[in-house]
Amino acid sequence: MAVAVGCILVVMLSENQGWIEAAPSYSMQTAAILAVFTIVIYRYLDKIEKPELFIQIYLLSMTIKLIAYGVYVVLMIVDDKPGANSNVLFFLILYVVFTALEVGFLHRKIAGNRPH
Repeated sequence: MAVAVGCILVVMLSENQGWIEAAPSYSMQTAAILAVFTIVIYRYLDKIEKPELFIQIYLLSMTIKLIAYGVYVVLMIVDDKPGANSNVLFFLILYVVFTALEVGFLHRKIAGNRPH
């Protein structure tokens, strides 16, 4: 959640400093959705102990996440056509950040479970 709040603060600072013309209209919703999805998926995957089940559930979660995010992006574009570029760019930046965090934490879990 701290990452989501930090991203929103960076957007607000950028707008106040004049670095960007206006904050994306869906910045709060995007940060909240990505943070919640990432936390829920990570917490669920972190509890799985069987490696073969972990892989299947991880791939299923990625599929569901991509479909849900696709629907969200389409809704953003349809609802705010003039701001679509900034909204989608903000979404993509946060998607990369949250996916990197998720993969990093899950990699630590998997690497920690390997026999040495």
